Amino acid sequence: MAQDLKNECVQLEKGLHEVVKQCNNLNRLLEHAVWEEDMVVEETILFNGSLDEFLELIAPLIRSRKWTVNDRHEVKPFLRSLDSIFHIRHGNEGEVLALGTLVNAVLDYLSVHRDD
Repeated sequence: MAQDLKNECVQLEKGLHEVVKQCNNLNRLLEHAVWEEDMVVEETILFNGSLDEFLELIAPLIRSRKWTVNDRHEVKPFLRSLDSIFHIRHGNEGEVLALGTLVNAVLDYLSVHRDD
């Protein structure tokens, strides 16, 4: 029985040694890894104009059925995606328009121009 226990301990030590070796290899790989978010440079487009001007420019796209976000044609996810790329600022020194303001303006626009 003591010999069996000793043999089992030897096997467990070998297994543990292999796990430690793999962890060290993984640690070396991770030390030199370049993470995807570090590789992607996010570019933003700043639109210096009024909200009405911006709506006029994107209205044909919003009203079209030629776009989807995650396989769905829904305005709010579309505007969230657009907001991650475009920032709207009225005048050169004004605040950037909040996403909620853009969503409300587009929904108002769509309700007024539903028949167009």
